[in-house]
Amino acid sequence: MFMTPQSIKAETAYKLERTKREFRTTSRRARAAQAERPEPGLARPADRYTTAA
Repeated sequence: MFMTPQSIKAETAYKLERTKREFRTTSRRARAAQAERPEPGLARPADRYTTAA
C-alpha cells in the first residue's frame, strides 16, 4: 500500500472518528450500568428487621 499524504490524512481522520465513537459508547454504557445499581443506604428504618417484636 502506498503511503501518500492523502491516505495518511484519511487514516488519521478515520482513527479519530472511531476513537470518538468508542468513547461515546463507553460512557453511555457506564451511565446505563450506574443507573441500574440502586444507591446504598436508602432503606427506611421501618423496612429493617428489629430485635423487638
